[in-house]
Amino acid sequence: MGTQLKAVVVEYEGSKIPFQHQLWQIRSSSVCANTSQNIAQHSECTMKAGRMFNEICQNLSANPSKDFRYIKSRNMYCNAAVTFKPVVAKLGASKEKSDLSLAKSACNAATIEAMGSHDPRVINQRDKACETYKQLKSRP
Repeated sequence: MGTQLKAVVVEYEGSKIPFQHQLWQIRSSSVCANTSQNIAQHSECTMKAGRMFNEICQNLSANPSKDFRYIKSRNMYCNAAVTFKPVVAKLGASKEKSDLSLAKSACNAATIEAMGSHDPRVINQRDKACETYKQLKSRP
């Protein structure tokens, strides 16, 4: 009883939360393992799993029983509620580069182009680009 590795799938907040447990311990690495190849899905699944473990712990603690399996289950879920660490990933579009970042890139590119050049036009472009960067950098 409880010694066999057992796979469980629980429906929670409209999602299926898969995990395994053995010896009344939830194997953290098994929680949402089926979504591990997609970081956004895995994050969502593991965050729901964390809430689910917490909610199950609270429900089992609020309705005590002396049954051995009930006590072991409560302890298993309460332990998971405390120890399980969900994957938290916040994905979004990258931000546009700031004027300062664009000016720095322009200065760097112009500096590289002017290296070894004796063309006054190229050197002048570098000086202008780097002056713009220095002005933006000195702003509060």
